[in-house]
Amino acid sequence: MLEKVSGSVEISIRLRSIVEGRVEAPIVVVDDYISLLGELDPRRGVLRKKGYEGVEVAGKILVFRGSRGSTVAPYIIYSAWKGGVAPAAMVVAKADEIVISGCVISNIPLGEALGLDISELKKYSGRRGVLELGAREGKLMIL
Repeated sequence: MLEKVSGSVEISIRLRSIVEGRVEAPIVVVDDYISLLGELDPRRGVLRKKGYEGVEVAGKILVFRGSRGSTVAPYIIYSAWKGGVAPAAMVVAKADEIVISGCVISNIPLGEALGLDISELKKYSGRRGVLELGAREGKLMIL
């Protein structure tokens, strides 16, 4: 899944595309599941999750294991998007209906990294990334 490449790209990760788009932004890696209802502040675009309190996700590529919790979460994502503080894109280890719905209604690019251990990416948090998602597949390149 992780592929070393030469040049300015450090690694490239193959993804299954769920919501198409292209984003270049800093990467935030959360090696855990996120309850979007309680652990994402949709007014400020920061996390309230234990261990990640105050971490800004607004305008960033948010990489995390997946969501857990409430069916209200798509509206939390939409509310953050409407307020201009949503993540620019999301990459999850396993996509579910909650994250998919939120990204679809907010037009936030979403990729799924099947089989990837998110903990392998923690060291890249804060680095710049380029996410390219086409109709079926895509990639996250970490610069």
